[in-house]
Amino acid sequence: MTDAYKDAGVDIAKADKLIKQLGFSDYGAVINLGDTKIVLSTDGVGTKILVAEQLKVFDTIGIDLVAMCANDILCHGAKPHSFLDYYAMGSLDLEKSKEILSGIQTGCQLAGCELVGGETAEMPGVYEGDKFDLAGFCMGVVIDELPKKDLMKEGDVIIGIPSSGPHSNGYSLLRQLYGGIYHINILRPTRIYTDDVLPILPLIKGAAHITGGGIHGNLPRILPDHLNYNINIELKDWWSTLFTSAQNFPMNMSKHEFECVFNCGWGMLLVADVENIDQISEKVADSAILGILTT
Repeated sequence: MTDAYKDAGVDIAKADKLIKQLGFSDYGAVINLGDTKIVLSTDGVGTKILVAEQLKVFDTIGIDLVAMCANDILCHGAKPHSFLDYYAMGSLDLEKSKEILSGIQTGCQLAGCELVGGETAEMPGVYEGDKFDLAGFCMGVVIDELPKKDLMKEGDVIIGIPSSGPHSNGYSLLRQLYGGIYHINILRPTRIYTDDVLPILPLIKGAAHITGGGIHGNLPRILPDHLNYNINIELKDWWSTLFTSAQNFPMNMSKHEFECVFNCGWGMLLVADVENIDQISEKVADSAILGILTT
């Protein structure tokens, strides 16, 4: 549990307890339809929408919405296929709505899926003033099912693919740190990993999308119980830029605690055999070895 994040209003431990009670642990629901397997996933953008509202920038969070769902689909070795959105607000603002929906369309293009429908709901009394919320639903078709836990072994490498920024997690803490004063980089949209992961599916044994819970809340989800990991995360350069204007940067947070909240510059972690490192590096040029699996 991270006290800094809890103080910002997010209790990771409580959320994990609820998820365990419901019996959910995967990134999506895998459904067998005869000869075809599909994956269903749903997610939102979180309190990043409040930053978008304050900065009056709405053309990026639609990309975030698609990314949060489509990247989860990829973790099951599936190709994103179809996407639906749910957009709710107190009062419909046409210009804002056009920007948000345009972002969703862009996100679908980046993810390689089709926007097939959605719901737009005016809900005065539930959402006041400019308040709104977004949710997304993605369906993917399994190509080479992940994770392959039975093939993972001690000595397998953990490879990271960089994130484009904080993506869409940790924003309750970021908002507290910034005190409502932001710069535009904080809205940099979430990287969509379709073109990175799909070409290397035969070369990997698992993929972990680093979202809520950070590094240590997501990587264990794809590992077998008998394996642990030794990982060394070095913060990407954009983190120092991001926190330049934050007066209350949580220097009292331990490295482990920080890694339990943020992606720390690595939005997708892969597990692969050592012998596949070079091939993966050729196909994903900005990837890097971050650690190994241990017993």
